[in-house]
Amino acid sequence: MGDKSEKTRELCRRDMSMEKIHKEEGIGPDQLTGDVLYYGDNHSAVVQSHGRADVEKLIDENRSGGKLIVLDVGPKHCGPCVKVYPTVLKLSRSMSETVVFARMNGDENDSCMEFLKDMNIIEVPTFLFIRNGDICGRYVGSGKGELIGEENSLERFSGIQVFVSLTNLST
Repeated sequence: MGDKSEKTRELCRRDMSMEKIHKEEGIGPDQLTGDVLYYGDNHSAVVQSHGRADVEKLIDENRSGGKLIVLDVGPKHCGPCVKVYPTVLKLSRSMSETVVFARMNGDENDSCMEFLKDMNIIEVPTFLFIRNGDICGRYVGSGKGELIGEENSLERFSGIQVFVSLTNLST
């Protein structure tokens, strides 16, 4: 160490005594703003699915409630998937009364890979729109406006109108 100050020597002595000198706090849900990517987020309304069983359970739980399920599917390190995820987070918060958002990392395990194959998911990100246990729509891409438009058209089709402002989502 090039720094021979008293402060540095004190820090070294503390380190050897195993005394805690700093604690890092995690990011909370109220601090997620802008285009922050936060996979594995347990604070938002996005349900993290880890395989076919999780998706089937989610569908069963929402089969009779009339809520639309939007399942975001893509591999964890997919650039476009990363790009659109902040929009998914924001939509999950603003539409929680009528829509259930879920996320599946398609390359997480064999069950996820098999699910992608069975659903004929070739391009990512793919959003599956599920209502009453049936797939009623599909959107492939990472465009915020197109995703919102597809989701809104499915909501209007079901008789529930949801209005989302693009300006609110881009902040």
